[in-house]
Amino acid sequence: PPEVLLQHDAFVNKGALLFHDRLLWKHAFEGRHEWWRDQIRRPSKEMDASLVWTEDYAEEADSGLVVLDKRRPDTFMGLLHICWQNTYDVREETTYKITYGDKESWWFGLELSGAEYEFSKHYGGIVGWENVDDKERVGVCSFVIAHVDAKGRLLWYNGSLLKNKGQAGMEDVYEVPDKWMIDAEWVKGLRKQDHSCMVGGEVRDLTKEE
Repeated sequence: PPEVLLQHDAFVNKGALLFHDRLLWKHAFEGRHEWWRDQIRRPSKEMDASLVWTEDYAEEADSGLVVLDKRRPDTFMGLLHICWQNTYDVREETTYKITYGDKESWWFGLELSGAEYEFSKHYGGIVGWENVDDKERVGVCSFVIAHVDAKGRLLWYNGSLLKNKGQAGMEDVYEVPDKWMIDAEWVKGLRKQDHSCMVGGEVRDLTKEE
């Protein structure tokens, strides 16, 4: 229910609640990080705590769900910046060339306009199916990113019921996920259509309701 998000401390206290993406492809997008550092001269405390900012992981935000309080003047100004980044001319020239779609424009607009915001304390987890890899590591694999609430409980997940939405010939192969994992190591294949996996953490069961 949306009310759960509107009661989150980050939304109440800061006016903006965002969720992290997966920690993937460290040091793989040097140009992107150079551009961010050129634009952000005085990083906020939120940026200083970011592993994407400090350790050069590829992607900061999952824009599948964002919670912004437009009644707050600073948040509203940030939202105007976000909208500007997603106008046709700006996204074609800069935003969508340097990053993937609108996903980084949310925190970036808030950051550059000086608005308060807060990310979830956890980077993206995974909802999928249990797997044992060739190194005998037990993990969970899929294309679905999991997010938790302030108490570490599964809150929402971003993805479809397609088992592999990137693989030709699997356009009609569906499966309901039954496992999830958070705060562990990501393993990603070299190709976009390769499943992501998380290993080294607790494999948790989804409840019947989830």
